[in-house]
Amino acid sequence: MGVPALRTRPWYRPLATLLAPVVLAFGGVACGDRTTRAEALPPAEFLFAAGDSTYWVRSGPDGMRVRSAPILLTDVNGRLYEIFLADDGAEYPDASFVTARLWARELRQRDSTLLFADSTVLRELVSWRRTHPRVEEVDPADEELLEDPRTQVNDEIDIIDVHGPFLTMEHLLNVDIDGGPPHQHDGRRLVVDVRSGARASLDELVGAAEARRVTATARTSLAQLLDSIRTAGAAGDARASVATESLNSFQFDSTSFGLTDIGRDPAVAFMVPGHGPDGEPLALNLPPILVKAPAWWTAVRATLPQWAKDSARVVWERANYEIAARPTPDGESLALVLRGKSNGRARDWPIATVAAPAYQLIPLDMPPIDSVARSALSRAFDLSTSLDGMVQRAHGLPRGAHAAPLLRATAFTPWQ
Repeated sequence: MGVPALRTRPWYRPLATLLAPVVLAFGGVACGDRTTRAEALPPAEFLFAAGDSTYWVRSGPDGMRVRSAPILLTDVNGRLYEIFLADDGAEYPDASFVTARLWARELRQRDSTLLFADSTVLRELVSWRRTHPRVEEVDPADEELLEDPRTQVNDEIDIIDVHGPFLTMEHLLNVDIDGGPPHQHDGRRLVVDVRSGARASLDELVGAAEARRVTATARTSLAQLLDSIRTAGAAGDARASVATESLNSFQFDSTSFGLTDIGRDPAVAFMVPGHGPDGEPLALNLPPILVKAPAWWTAVRATLPQWAKDSARVVWERANYEIAARPTPDGESLALVLRGKSNGRARDWPIATVAAPAYQLIPLDMPPIDSVARSALSRAFDLSTSLDGMVQRAHGLPRGAHAAPLLRATAFTPWQ
């Protein structure tokens, strides 16, 4: 029997809060003097990523246009890349196989580049079908499907962050085969190049010298963390006593890391995989380690938010204007504002209230986006907001969240 074709599951879903293109025209009287539109609303164009959407904002003498879509974009040397996930799967009455693939597409190109895929699910599906030739595939929407089939093989990809050409992701694999080998549950973190799908090494990202320093620092951090847990367990801490049962399973892996940022500076965060007493996957997320900024980081820095000391406001500075976002009292949303800086006066113009957190701002006006790129961007927004019932999954860590050490153990939950 040949390799079965996996059913492709769609990957976009329009958000309930999507903004249709809205034109807001500004003008009028300020402080008793009539202001021109150009004075009141500075020319600006940018992409703003926040929550699970990207907002395309254009302003000028004719007003402001704001559009949003559930799309993840990154800028690499003036070229925009869309990043998305696709789920493939096959369902049977008492068996489920689902695999995820990570893709990227330069907006002006038709073809996509596969960034990451694990062949385990497909391999186990082929093997299972050979031993169950009479079992027919069923519709995954069937309400009579078992909620907890005895055979479950799946993997999941979580997008953690993206910095220009480099994307940080986590991959979780679960293999539970009825009557088969012992259960397999593994997780790892890695960085891939959105242009090619090549896995990026620490040496390539920050240089050999920094890579050696960061790796040594991370090893020391892990040793100190494990010693602290053992000491607490010996002193009678009940939670630490339970944790000590799994400590020996945590083995440092110099390739299990991701990129993050602290105060707009680059940092490396290692994830140390391990297993609990019953085999469930666990992970220790070590504190991020600041690194000397490589040359490619210069373009990334300008896209990152700069928080005020009191964390009450985040700002992106541009030559003729700035974008500011202020959290709402509940911290769930951000009030996004365009501030003009002409004639020595500052004036705020509201853009939208968006879901927190804020990730990045990609300028499209300096240098200005050309007509080909603009058309491609428009098509990408059209597609992502028009495919009803389809889902795109993407998320990242809140900016500024890494200011405090992340000394925590995280259990990987089997994907449902």
